[in-house]
Amino acid sequence: MLGTLLCFTSYSQNQNSVQKLELKVVKGQYDSAIHIASELLESDSLNWTLNYYLGNSYQAKYNYFEALKAFEKANLLDTANYIIENALAGIYEIIGKDEQAIDLYYNQYLRDTTKIEPIVNLANIFRNTREYGSAIHYYQKASAIDPENFYYYKQQGFCISKINMPVPAIFAYEMALMLNPYDLNVYVQLANIQNSERYFKDAIRTCKKGLLNYPNENQLMKIRAYAYYLNRDFDSSIIEFNKILEFGDTSFFNLKYRGLAHFEKKEFKEAIVDLKMAYELNDEDAELCFFLGSALGRSDENKEGMEFLDKSVKILMPSPVELSNIYSEMAYIFLNQEKYELSLEHLKLAYRNNATPMLSFKMAQLYDYYLKNKKLAIDCYEGYLTMVNVADSTLEANRLTNAFLENPVASEYANERIKVLKEELFFEEGLK
Repeated sequence: MLGTLLCFTSYSQNQNSVQKLELKVVKGQYDSAIHIASELLESDSLNWTLNYYLGNSYQAKYNYFEALKAFEKANLLDTANYIIENALAGIYEIIGKDEQAIDLYYNQYLRDTTKIEPIVNLANIFRNTREYGSAIHYYQKASAIDPENFYYYKQQGFCISKINMPVPAIFAYEMALMLNPYDLNVYVQLANIQNSERYFKDAIRTCKKGLLNYPNENQLMKIRAYAYYLNRDFDSSIIEFNKILEFGDTSFFNLKYRGLAHFEKKEFKEAIVDLKMAYELNDEDAELCFFLGSALGRSDENKEGMEFLDKSVKILMPSPVELSNIYSEMAYIFLNQEKYELSLEHLKLAYRNNATPMLSFKMAQLYDYYLKNKKLAIDCYEGYLTMVNVADSTLEANRLTNAFLENPVASEYANERIKVLKEELFFEEGLK
């Protein structure tokens, strides 16, 4: 009985100490929490809870590498604990070890493919690392589980727009607004894409709806004024830009496009005034230099007009597509040199400049055959399949105008490799 009593007393003391530690963390007394946790770990080094709170305290003090040590120790002591894994993955993301974070989230997903938290975590980290095809894949899974959550459609819209598929992105943003009509950022993103796709009247309507909730919101007013300009309703565009400028927003964009609207109306004197003020704010805009030079020339100020036209030629830069092609070719050379990490780095640069399904496919093969990372290979193969098929799952066929064409051979190969790699992962996990 004495032994039992001593064990019970020791357990109670330990519990009280853990509760005291937890209270210190809740109150933000992190130095005291670190001191208490360190002392307790000297006699109870196998307690995952102590390591977890120690990690939390270090993280709160921005001491991320000490936090990493504590969370890794806690994870070793209690494997498959979602609380610890999420804390550890969060630290991995902070210090730039994204692949380790992905690995943790992916293991959580494999343990329960219906649990939404690891799915959303995977989607978010792929979005943050600009692996947009994979991000879309997981956001779509999240939408299937929780179809009333506007956030997943919002992020799908963002990621789809980043892979140069604006029409499906429009559909996703429209779904997000149906579920939540108060997200200002979605109005802005949607109207911008509608403008880029020449759906100018749709953009004007979107801005109008947003302005009902956010009257005189500068960004929406600016997009609507620009939409009027693109729709060649120059009078309405000038009226809208006048309102914005009266509110004090004398930014480059507003001055430039009010000037261009005057130019289109052949009001060259007014155009010159606006475009010169805009030039003072940004003297490296080729389009502005061209129209300013043209307006000056049409006003018989030939010498100055020629100077601006000449400058417009000098400041033109290569397009993102051209940069993507350059990086892709560099990746090919590094692959031939068996410099696989450098090849992957340049493929990612190519992808960020012009995200195409084939670049995702190439990254998948690099992970698959050279870097031996099955999980990331699966994600890239799935990203490829998602990009070539995204329209089928998000948009009616009669609205689709610019989807990527699917390569049947590559798609069949990607599906087969996903199947093989998942089987290999399954058996590898079973052997652990």
